[in-house]
Amino acid sequence: MIVIDAEGLAASRPNRPLFAGVSLTIADGDRVGVVGINGCGKSTLLRMLAREQEPESGEVRWGRGARVGFLLQQPVLPAGTVREAVGGTWQGAAMLDRLGMAELVDARTDELSGGQAKRVALATLLVGEYEALILDEINKLATTY
Repeated sequence: MIVIDAEGLAASRPNRPLFAGVSLTIADGDRVGVVGINGCGKSTLLRMLAREQEPESGEVRWGRGARVGFLLQQPVLPAGTVREAVGGTWQGAAMLDRLGMAELVDARTDELSGGQAKRVALATLLVGEYEALILDEINKLATTY
């Protein structure tokens, strides 16, 4: 099943194009990496695929009922504890443990480091039910999970 289908996407910044004519199709089971130099539009493209930003041109279509989870470069967690942020379920606690965060389940989200907050946001996504996960800037997490 096709989860995301994008055709002819383009984006630019004032006086500078980021990308143009980008097309891709993502189906069940696909794993896709977007690689490029700083400032080339990787995060912009991912926001388009995650329904967070409209393309300047082109079109993004999502499969019927396709749920897309998106991990921002700098996630914003809800106020409260880490346990609450991941939904308070045993699945959330298990995922936190797998990501090396078991000892911080009762910590306040506003007291976490940037890397810890990213792991909590990732755990939240991983316990969700999504057809596609879009993870922006996970290089520091890659060795953890």
